[in-house]
Amino acid sequence: MSELTSGVTVSADPGAGFGLAGKVALVTGAASGIGRATAELLARAGCLVAAVDVNAGGFAGIELGDGGSTDVADVSVPTACERVVTGVLARHQRLDILVNAAAILRRVPIAEVDAALWEEVMDTNLLSQFAMCRAAARPMRKQGSGRIVNISSTAAFNGGANNSSVYAIAKGGVLALTKSLARQLASDGVLVNAICPGGIDTPMGRQGFTEERWNAHYAANVPLKRAGRPEEVANAILFLVSDWASYVTGHTLDVEGGLLLR
Repeated sequence: MSELTSGVTVSADPGAGFGLAGKVALVTGAASGIGRATAELLARAGCLVAAVDVNAGGFAGIELGDGGSTDVADVSVPTACERVVTGVLARHQRLDILVNAAAILRRVPIAEVDAALWEEVMDTNLLSQFAMCRAAARPMRKQGSGRIVNISSTAAFNGGANNSSVYAIAKGGVLALTKSLARQLASDGVLVNAICPGGIDTPMGRQGFTEERWNAHYAANVPLKRAGRPEEVANAILFLVSDWASYVTGHTLDVEGGLLLR
């Protein structure tokens, strides 16, 4: 334990004071990157975490604690989203937190984007979030409470670096989805927010970069001179789903080392 200058006592336990003990959380894209870091942090904070990903092998070694579970599902398919939420409700009879972290990145110039690629990126990055939110909102509204965090990207504001234009378009849609849901669900006690990560050191984030180019890019463009870590995004998500963010909805929180400074 330690004391801040204000006299507030804090703890090394990530759940201390956040009001998350016993909460039921569903995290998509949980086999790697931001999703995995978030699922493990929420578990350490006392949540019962349902981790969802299309990659069964990626769950190896994931630490979800007692009451945690994994589910292999392709959330780009709306019926799979419904099934996942139904399964969580069958196990826990409620759903308190949804974090939409499932995503894919395809670096293709717009002139070369065909219908199949467009659908793949949109279905995974935008349709999945819409379908998961729709499914999760039903039990949350009945409960009169809930927290949803949608993962967007700084690409939504800069058009996408290195030919990630379709990804950027989808992530812009995530912000519109977040604001629409925040307005519609507020009266039911459901808070909906978005996170916009910048460059985060994950396999997806490093796509298309050599090690030398990766380091040079962040040294030249980010005030903090480095890429972010998945755990740093998870920390921001922890805040948004906690009691500390009880008056925050419809907000977009940048986690990008000063890249945008907006």
